[in-house]
Amino acid sequence: MVHNEALNGFRFVPLRSSDLPDLAVWLARPHVLHWWREPSDLVSVEQNYGPLAEGLDPTEGFIVHFSDRPIGYVQRYFIDEHPDWRETIRGALGQAGGIGIDYLIGEPDLVGRGIGRRLISQFVGVSWNRYPSAERMVVALQQENTASWKALEASGFRRVWEGDLVSSDPSDRGPSFIYIADRSRD
Repeated sequence: MVHNEALNGFRFVPLRSSDLPDLAVWLARPHVLHWWREPSDLVSVEQNYGPLAEGLDPTEGFIVHFSDRPIGYVQRYFIDEHPDWRETIRGALGQAGGIGIDYLIGEPDLVGRGIGRRLISQFVGVSWNRYPSAERMVVALQQENTASWKALEASGFRRVWEGDLVSSDPSDRGPSFIYIADRSRD
């Protein structure tokens, strides 16, 4: 079932194969490539994200639309459905579980304007609604990515770990932080 997930001005539209060229452009932009360290040529993006677009990967990818403009990408996944990542998180925190999220704003003119904080908050909100049994959201990021961890903190995440992750993902190389947001039961 395809879900357009929206809340407060952002729309999160399921990733389609036709979105992969835009994703490749965003991944190649210097402000994204610095943190999302993976090949950004179209062939690599099709190999890495094509299975998500076709529903063959448990990760759910979305193109973020803001004011009807595609501006970036966000993904979510159950950590326990990805054995390597589950072990990475377990190694860092002593436990795994929860929903992992990753995000990027691909349009340079929208960086540094508070949109990331709003995007994260709203995506977490729709994710809690979509998965009512989920208890926490988890984000790992580079310690030097100050803008991202400030956006996480402004969105209600708390830093729970710092160090070097044991991960094969090139985006995880170097000193990292792990942030968690717990579901509020108010």
